[in-house]
This record gives sequence, structure tokens and C-alpha cells, in this order.
Amino acid sequence: MRATVRSTVRRWVPDHPVAWVTATAPALAGLVAGTEYGRPTVAAFWLLACWVLCYCVQFTVVRWLRSGFARRYRNPVLVYCAALAAVGVPFVVLHPGVLAWAPAFAALIAASFVAAYRRRDRSLWAKGMVVAASSLMPSLTYAYGMLGSGAGAGAGIGGIAGAASAVSLGDWTSSIPPMSDMGMALFRYFFVTQFGSVLFAGTMSGSGGGRRRLAVSWAWHAAFVVWSVLGPLLGLGPDSSLGSQAGPWIVAVALLLLARAVVLPLLGRLRPIRPLVTGAVEGVSGLVSFAGSMGLVLASA
Repeated sequence: MRATVRSTVRRWVPDHPVAWVTATAPALAGLVAGTEYGRPTVAAFWLLACWVLCYCVQFTVVRWLRSGFARRYRNPVLVYCAALAAVGVPFVVLHPGVLAWAPAFAALIAASFVAAYRRRDRSLWAKGMVVAASSLMPSLTYAYGMLGSGAGAGAGIGGIAGAASAVSLGDWTSSIPPMSDMGMALFRYFFVTQFGSVLFAGTMSGSGGGRRRLAVSWAWHAAFVVWSVLGPLLGLGPDSSLGSQAGPWIVAVALLLLARAVVLPLLGRLRPIRPLVTGAVEGVSGLVSFAGSMGLVLASA
């Protein structure tokens, strides 16, 4: 009986805690950043709910495609698609400008579906598409979170000014959420940290990762440390002013992730590390990365 219940739950609910963190942390960070300027908004939480359903759709469709369209995986796909339509269509009707972002998300998710159909969904490029889609979400949740601020247009952060009015109801073009400085900062931050986790996981795979994977992972994490230290000082990128204020937070996260990327694979060569331990480390790393993103949020307040 328990085995049957467990099997049913696995068919319907994504069972990877790390994947849940990867999918939801960026969107949640954008929502928190947006509500820093005012009260929480229905639109922001509504969009977050839509995104959670999008993740469930993506997870079930990828599994269905990878299985060769197995019937046992079809019903979760249909139910989650129906739920997303029921929750998402009214949101689009009230906020049509969000459709301007649809091509970018559609291209990224379509690429992940193609990878799943070819059974390459665990490849670096396929995971990179998913990470990129997740990292784009802060721009949207931030913009709709700004709707709760009566003074959103005067928030005082370059590129974000006018975000509240830009997503208010009106003609279609004026309701398009902008790519704000905060959205760009969080996109860069989460793409770097989450793709770094993808590279780290590759070095901890059953095949041992190999020297090439290890070198790429170390180089990626070392570059993150250098960027976190020198980027704000040199004024690199539109988010450099935010990064300079949140510097200690970001540098600390970069150093911790670099230590993880170096130490665990080396320990794994001396003694096998169980997947449960690797998963726990990835989960903690995801929470640490989310905490670091709050440094950018607090820097903007």
C-alpha cells in the first residue's frame, strides 16, 4: 500500500528538493525585492503560483517525453496543463504585457523538451536552458511586486523607475514588465550560482566527473569570485551599483560555492560520497545562494 502511494505521489509531484529550490528561489527573490517598495500584491503572488505550475508542467512533460510517451505519465501532464490554463489565462487577461516575455520562455522550455525527447535532458545545455528560464523570473515578479507601491515610479533605482506604472492596466504595450536593473542583477546572480551547481553536480556524478568537468567547474566558480570582487569596483554591468552595496554578501556566497566545488570532488576521489550527501550539500548551497540574493534586495531598499 505504501509503495503504491509513494509511486502515485512520484508521478504527480516533482520529488527533487534541489530542483524545487532552483525553480522557485529566483522568482521568490524578485517578489521579495518588489514588495520592499510597498505592500505585497495579488499580482505578484498570482504570478508566483503560475510559475510553480509551469515548473510542474515542465517536469511532467519532460518525464513523459523521455519515457517515449508512456501512458502512466500522460495524466499528470494533462491535469497540470489544465491547472496552468485555469490559473494563468485570467492573469494574462488582466496583465497582457506579460506575453511580451513569452517568446523567450517558450524558446528555453522548448529546448528542454527537445532535449528530453532525445533523452539529453541531463546534458549541460539542457540544464542551462532551464536555469536561464528560472533566472529570468525575478524581472517579472519584481515588476508585479512593485504594483503595491504608490511611490514605485520614484523608487530611485536606475531602470526601475516607472516599473509600477509600466505594468498597470492600460494598453498592451504600456503593460509590458521592463527588464529592470534589479531584474538584471538577479538574473546574472542566479544564472551564475545555479549553473555553477549544475557543473558541481556533474563533477560528483557516478562517472567521477573527469578532469575536464572538474576544471570547468573550478574555473566557473573562480570567475564568480573574481566578478563578485572586481565587478562592482570596476563598474561592470548595469547592476554594479547594487553589487557594490551588497558586495560582502555576494563575495561570501562566491567563496562558499568555490569551496564546495573544490573540496567535495577531491574528497570523493579519496572516498565515495553518497548521492544523499551530495544532494544535501546542493540543497544547502541553494539556500545559501538565495540568502545571498537578499543582499542585492537589501542593497536596493
